[in-house]
Amino acid sequence: MKSLRKKIIAYFLGLFTLPRVKELIGGYARMFLGEAGRYSTGIKAEAVDTRETFTILTKYIKKEKITREEKKKFKKQVIDILRSSGVIVPVMLIPLPFIGTLLLIIMDHLLLSMHIQLLPDSFYPKEKTGLLTPEGIEKDLKKDKNFVL
Repeated sequence: MKSLRKKIIAYFLGLFTLPRVKELIGGYARMFLGEAGRYSTGIKAEAVDTRETFTILTKYIKKEKITREEKKKFKKQVIDILRSSGVIVPVMLIPLPFIGTLLLIIMDHLLLSMHIQLLPDSFYPKEKTGLLTPEGIEKDLKKDKNFVL
């Protein structure tokens, strides 16, 4: 039994140390880390925007004057809060955080390829370049010859 286990471990160790496989796994790991960083940055930006929205709400409750710009910002942020709570919270309730983040990334990229933004605006860069656009996702998927759009 132990020799079979050793053979299986040796097989997978040999497989994962092949240069092509090692490079492919490393590429996926770098992409995952970049996307996880984007989500954490988006969450921080949403927290700042929510704090500003709370300040506007406080002014409204105190019967202070609110500008038209503040009303627009408040409305946009409330929509973003509802959108993120409907998407991020259920996915992150999965017991393993790594799996929840991975599912969120997959869902986001799948819907981005269909020109649907799943998350609030702070999760997407303003310049709309690279992988985070539907065009960038299609370009990245076309690089992979095994994937069919």
